[in-house]
Amino acid sequence: MALEQMIRNILVPTDYSDASLNALESAIDIARRNQSLLQILHVEETDGEHLGPVKLPLSDHAREVAEAMAVGILQKHGIGAGAIFQKGFAGPAIVQTAFEKKSDLIILGAHGASGMREQFIGTTAYYVVKYAHCPVLIIPEGSKWLDFKNILFPHRTSFGSFKRYEFIKAMSSDQRASIEIFALSVDSDTVEGHALELMTHRLNEGGKLPAITLSVQFREHKNIPREVLDRADRMQADLLVLSPAVDVINKQFFIGPFCQRIMHHAKMPVLYVR
Repeated sequence: MALEQMIRNILVPTDYSDASLNALESAIDIARRNQSLLQILHVEETDGEHLGPVKLPLSDHAREVAEAMAVGILQKHGIGAGAIFQKGFAGPAIVQTAFEKKSDLIILGAHGASGMREQFIGTTAYYVVKYAHCPVLIIPEGSKWLDFKNILFPHRTSFGSFKRYEFIKAMSSDQRASIEIFALSVDSDTVEGHALELMTHRLNEGGKLPAITLSVQFREHKNIPREVLDRADRMQADLLVLSPAVDVINKQFFIGPFCQRIMHHAKMPVLYVR
């Protein structure tokens, strides 16, 4: 499948907070690179718990703003965009809308998705990551993330994480981008190491894809979340890709403890791909 077809439909929930608007900027750039349709979702929660500091509480006004944003994106960037307005609980509304609209990617602001501030993601973002049928990209507030050139992909060979590589490639437009496969293993089996090297060579065939570097890190009773976070900091990663393969347990609607800890403490955008 061609890269421009990997991400055809992007859903961006917004509550008009700075964090969610920052995520929208990232979404615009990804949509432009992939020729995607951008759908802006505003959820007015009915239980009194907002997505974040909603600046425009009136439904009619919020609808008008979302529609104006969609029109502005089309006029300024040439990206097809639409506005969706829902009422209900934020997390389920986002997940259900993404399913109904057949979204290929959901992009959330790290704190715009929840009023909670004590960790990287709040309850709404966690719910979306857990239950969404498609990949979820969480953008931290405070910095602009308009392209991804240093991508870290923690990986376990036995779970077939390389199937997610095509999607990861579509996240970056820079042919000089580096995707580092940070291998996680239960032991130092050299057969697994050779398998990783062979797969990396196959992925690099063709010459037009982002470069892949291979770093093999065997667990051997070490702290896997800390190892991943330290590696991301050292390589100045601007995107950290997680999948159920980071944890030994791989079940539907389950986010393992390793992924949870990494997501809560990461300083860069996190892409969760099932």
